[in-house]
Amino acid sequence: MAIDVGIIQDVETLLKNLNGYELLSYAICNEECGAETYEWLAGRVEGILVDEFRYLAKEKRKHAAELRKLFEELYPGMKPLEFNAPPLDTLPVCRELMKTKELENALAIAMLSETIGRDIYRKLQRMSGDEEVAELFKRLAEMKEAAYEKLLKLYEAMEK
Repeated sequence: MAIDVGIIQDVETLLKNLNGYELLSYAICNEECGAETYEWLAGRVEGILVDEFRYLAKEKRKHAAELRKLFEELYPGMKPLEFNAPPLDTLPVCRELMKTKELENALAIAMLSETIGRDIYRKLQRMSGDEEVAELFKRLAEMKEAAYEKLLKLYEAMEK
């Protein structure tokens, strides 16, 4: 499985130059796009992964709603910026996601995506100058870790 590390580095460089308003806007777009990715995946697989991918899509929509609520509190009367980019946590593995037809590969790619997302939210937490925004990024990183653990259990069950 090839991961485009250059894309991760390019986006990290971009994120370093964003302020809190822009970072939070990016995170909203990232979660909404991630939900769409998991919904798309749910339509491509069969069995237990369909429900799991639908669950992850629902979780991402919930995360986006939490981010929007925080955004409205921090920036009343403003609208988040719209980023026209795939979610950073799936961006490096997009090509692989589109090619996979095997259940185990889709699950492995989803696990990788969650770990990338976790690491990105940890980085955003460190970059954020706002304590409340940093705490939200920490919570999102913890949610990504929990999603990874859940997918890992499914993967291990499939291996048996």
